[in-house]
Amino acid sequence: MALPKLLCVALFVIASASLVQGRTPYNGGQRPHRLITYYLQQQFGVNELGMVPPARPPVNGTNTGFGVEVVYEFTMTAEQSPQSKILGYVRGTAIAVNNTAASTTFFVQNVIHYDDGFVQGTLSQQGEAIFASLPWEFAITGGTGAFRNAYGFNVGRFISSTPTPNGNLITTFYEASVFLKH
Repeated sequence: MALPKLLCVALFVIASASLVQGRTPYNGGQRPHRLITYYLQQQFGVNELGMVPPARPPVNGTNTGFGVEVVYEFTMTAEQSPQSKILGYVRGTAIAVNNTAASTTFFVQNVIHYDDGFVQGTLSQQGEAIFASLPWEFAITGGTGAFRNAYGFNVGRFISSTPTPNGNLITTFYEASVFLKH
């Protein structure tokens, strides 16, 4: 089942931040135990699947119906190029929880599988993304391995969008401020 065009755009915005300069991951106060940075390579048209159809049709001016759910897996790299060192992948779901002609809000749950060769583990993150407001920030709500008992936040920003034969490759940059409970 092909995803509606706006849903792909909406997911792109969830996983990205903006063309505006990204926020500093932390403002004074306690510095994170780890600052994880990565590029997310989001190949739409290949690595996502519509799981639940919309409960309500799209509002005029949108292509995404309320309640549509998508599951996805995207690759994380060390550099902007999709051919650079792979650091892991992000798996998750996004559900349209509100949509108007002005914006669409998705509830997002992701598991970040990270392995840079020195640090390995997973981070759980979740939050709502409102497509009319940038940049995006998700709460880190737990982790495993090197990230056991993690909490924090993850802020991203848009880098590029490139048409491909199968859809669009959207690249975003993330900075995850990870704190560990002792």
